[in-house]
Amino acid sequence: MVDFEKDYPLSNLTSIGIGGKAEYFVKVRRVEELIEAVRFAKKEGIPLYLLGGGSNTIFGDVRGLVIKVEEFYPPRVEDMGNFIRVRVSAGTPLKEIISLAVKENLKGIYRLMGFPATVGGAVAMNAGAFGAEIGDFLERVRFVRWDGEIEEVEGNELELGYRTSPFPHAGIITEITLSLRRSSAPISEEFRIIRERRRSTQPINRKTSGSTFKNPDGEKAGRLLEISGMKGKRVGNVSFSEVHANFLINHGGATFGEVLELIETAKERVKQETGYRLEEEVRLVEDCGSDGWKVL
Repeated sequence: MVDFEKDYPLSNLTSIGIGGKAEYFVKVRRVEELIEAVRFAKKEGIPLYLLGGGSNTIFGDVRGLVIKVEEFYPPRVEDMGNFIRVRVSAGTPLKEIISLAVKENLKGIYRLMGFPATVGGAVAMNAGAFGAEIGDFLERVRFVRWDGEIEEVEGNELELGYRTSPFPHAGIITEITLSLRRSSAPISEEFRIIRERRRSTQPINRKTSGSTFKNPDGEKAGRLLEISGMKGKRVGNVSFSEVHANFLINHGGATFGEVLELIETAKERVKQETGYRLEEEVRLVEDCGSDGWKVL
C-alpha cells in the first residue's frame, strides 16, 4: 500500500526550486507501487505527472497526482567483453551511468555528464549533448502501459526524435537496458574538456531547469535569445542567465507566474526580432495542463 500525500509542496523536487502544491503526491519504489498509483489516478479521474530528477520541470499548482519515481534497485552490470550491458531502473540517477562510463572507458554516453536527471527521465526526453543522445545506447526499454500491463520493446523499435520519445504517452518506463561499447582510446581528456566547457558556458551552480527552449533547425535557441535582448532579462525573481541565455535562473522565491511571463515575453521577442518560433524544452506543469496525462 503506497502512501498518498495531499497538498504536497513541489519546489524542492526540481532543480530550479520553483513549485506550488500537488493535490496528491506519492513516491514509488517498486513496480507494484507504480501500478497502484496509476490505478488510483484512474479511479479518481485525475491527471498524473511523472517526475524523475526534476531537472527539466517547473511546477505551478497541480490538480492531480505527481508520482516521484525512485531507484528500484542498483544498476546490474554484465561485462560482455568489448561492451558492457547495464540494466537500470528508471529512477537511477544518470550520473551513476556517467561514472561507470568514465571508470570503464566507455564510448559516447559520458557526453551526457552534468544532467541532474534520472535515466528514465533522460530516455523519456531523449536527452542529448555534444553529439550524443541516450537513444544511441538503448538496447531495451520495459514499461507499464496505461492499462496496467508490462511491455518490453527493443531500443531500435522506438521512434525517438530531438528531445522526444513515445513516453510517457505510451506508458511509464520502469527499466532500461543500455549497451555501452568500450573505447579503444582513452576518453578521460574529452570528458575533462566537456566538463570544463559546461562549467564555463552554463550556470551549473545556480538554481536552473537546464535548457528552456529547444534549438530550432539550424539554429541555437541561446543565440536567438541573446540577439533578441533576452540575456539577463528578469521578471520578479526569475531571469535568463547572463552566462547562457537559454537557462532560467531562480534568484530565490521565484513563482510559476513569473516564469510564464518571462517565457512568453521571450517567445514574442524572438519571433519579432528573428522570425523564429521557439518551443519549450522545459516542462511547465500546472493544473491539468498538456504535461499531465489522463489515465484512460
